[in-house]
Amino acid sequence: MASTKIPLTLLDPDGGWVNAPVHVSELDGLPVLLHFWTMDCEECAAQFEAVNRWVVDYGPRGLKVIGVDVTHSETELRDTNKVEGFAREHGLRHPIAVDDGSLAKAYGVDKHPAFLLFGPDGRLSNRAAGKDALRRIRALLKDLPQQQERALSGEVSDAEEAQAPAGP
Repeated sequence: MASTKIPLTLLDPDGGWVNAPVHVSELDGLPVLLHFWTMDCEECAAQFEAVNRWVVDYGPRGLKVIGVDVTHSETELRDTNKVEGFAREHGLRHPIAVDDGSLAKAYGVDKHPAFLLFGPDGRLSNRAAGKDALRRIRALLKDLPQQQERALSGEVSDAEEAQAPAGP
């Protein structure tokens, strides 16, 4: 059984990244959605528009969306230029890890597209793969607890603000 915590060492900021590397400190206390895909997967490409929308809709609320391009051959391995062109073509602006297969293997991802949703505690809370994955994850994102969304967005009530300790 795969670990239930995000294997942050596999999300190496010095490894293959497109758009921007993700550092461990950026994920502390945030829900994280890993989206596994391959460049030759038509179903994966069909989901990019929805994933881009989630970045816009849920990113400000704290959700960190990370794409994971899973390579299939030695010639594709860590070819960030190829992935960068593909991402640009599909309007993907969120961070994308170019996986050598380690991250996919760590979670037993062998079907694409696949989504892994982690809670703010870093533990895997849900997974979905294949054609039905988009619908399942969309429903989970809509049901993110309101309290968590409020806390992640930094919104506080006047009463909560009044109770907060005064600054220095």
